Formats: sequence, structure tokens, C-alpha cells
Amino acid sequence: MSQISLSNVSSLAYSQGFSACGVCRVERLSGEGEKLQAWLSSEMHGEMGYMERNVDKRLDPTRLVPGAKSIISVLLSYYPGNPAIVTQSPKMSRYALSVDYHTVLKSMLWKMLDMLRQDFGSINGRAFVDSAPVLERAWAQRAGLGWIGKNSMLISPTLGSYTFIGELIVDVDIEPSTSLVPNRCGTCTRCIDACPAGAIVAPGVIDARKCISYLTIEKKAPLTEDESNSLNDWCFGCDICQEVCPWNKRIEQHGLKTISPKKEVLELFGNALKDIAEEQFNHVFGNTPVARTGYKKIKENIK
Repeated sequence: MSQISLSNVSSLAYSQGFSACGVCRVERLSGEGEKLQAWLSSEMHGEMGYMERNVDKRLDPTRLVPGAKSIISVLLSYYPGNPAIVTQSPKMSRYALSVDYHTVLKSMLWKMLDMLRQDFGSINGRAFVDSAPVLERAWAQRAGLGWIGKNSMLISPTLGSYTFIGELIVDVDIEPSTSLVPNRCGTCTRCIDACPAGAIVAPGVIDARKCISYLTIEKKAPLTEDESNSLNDWCFGCDICQEVCPWNKRIEQHGLKTISPKKEVLELFGNALKDIAEEQFNHVFGNTPVARTGYKKIKENIK
């Protein structure tokens, strides 16, 4: 099979509703591997033991898709504006207001892969959305979709950082994106300065043990008094480092209905969220990212 053009792949991505698309060649990640190992050695991953597993797969995509040659990275903007549930205590991160993005993006990616097969024949590949050991931000950066900011988020010059990232790793040769986006953070330290927990310990390095998102979602052990005091009114996730980022000041609200905030979620803020019963919680949040954390943890965070 001859090389597939980037424009053909991008057209398929946009037809599925993705906000951006880029391609890079498969290679082993070296510099990223050294940073990952240093982060793990410093135990900054806290209770996230899964980060220690399958490190080689994170660095070598051919261990996930044998014979892999190309990685298609896509972005899907999800910025919902500033509804009350993200501005009034107890607050929830913007990405959690809609149905689970893993399901939505993966379905879109599989459809895109089917379309590639229809147009170009037999292709072996897999879709990934936080579902396997893939360093998605590194691959998106190599595909020319943005740079990794001091808050460790991928920042797109046109979409900002409120984006979901997905990948198709395939065993065919696709024309790679030719231009990388230079790091445009410059001397700005707003994200570092704004983090109330001091979790951004160096540009691009997050100590998860201090991060509000980690404390409200990932940490299973009871929070200490200091950890509880650092939550800054967030009960699920945290958007502070994104809210202060200049690259998010002029972004537009997305238009994809499948990831629009649920009406039932938007109506739950303030005392309505504080006093929510378990049955109502399961009804409202059962198909959202919040379900993974569960009612008991959310109520503990709120308390």
C-alpha cells in the first residue's frame, strides 16, 4: 500500500466531528521515558500503581499494535463555558459534566478506522482513549497539535487545553504532519502560581500527591486534614491551572452535542449537589466520568 496522505486522514477525522488531527511516525520515546522514570522514582504518582506497569508499552507503540507505523492523534474540544457547577462550591471539573468521553471518543475513532479500511484496504490498528498505556500528550505534540505546557497539559494554539485526546495506532504508512508547534508558554508562570496545593513542582512536572484532581478522584485512602484543606472547594477534579492559562481566554464553546453538559448535571450545584442522595447521584452521574469515583468519595470530598 502506498503512503496515505495526511489530508485524507484529516478529512475523515473532521467528518467524525474531531476538532483537530495530526499524524506522526511510530518510534520509541526516549526523552519522555527518562522523564517518566524520574517521576516514578520520586513516587509522585502516589497511589496510581498502574503508572508503574507496562512502562515499555508506554514508550514503544509496537508492543500495543504489532507492526505499527503511524499514530493518528485527534483532539476534541469540550469547553462548556462557566456553568454554576464549576464556579460555585462544591465545584466539578468541566470535563466531567457530560457523558463519559472515553465512550464517545472511542466510538468516533473506531468509525474513523472503519472508514480508513473502506478507502484504503486492510489496516490493523487500535483506538486509544486513556484506555491503555499510551503517552497521549507526547504523541499529540509530535503530531503537531500543540505543546505541553508548564501545567503538563497539551495546549493547542487554537483550541487551548480543554480538549480530549485520542489515538489510532495503525500498521500503515501515513504522511506525517510536517510542522511542530513551538512551546509558547514563555516566561508565564500563572498556572504554577495559581495552584493552591503547589502541585506543579517544576515546569511540566506534577506531584500528583498534591494535585487536587488526584486527591478528589484517584486517592483511595482518607484525606489528611492538610489535603482536605487544599481542595479549594473542588469535589471532583480541578480546572484552576486551565482557568488561569492565557491560551484559554479566547476559546469558543464546543458544538458537539454528544459531549455537551447534561441538563441534569447543570441543575445540580450548590446545596443541591451537597445534599444529593445516592439514588439521584447514580441516576445523574451514572454515565459520566464521576461514576468512577463513586458516591461515597464525592460526599467525603464535599464534606
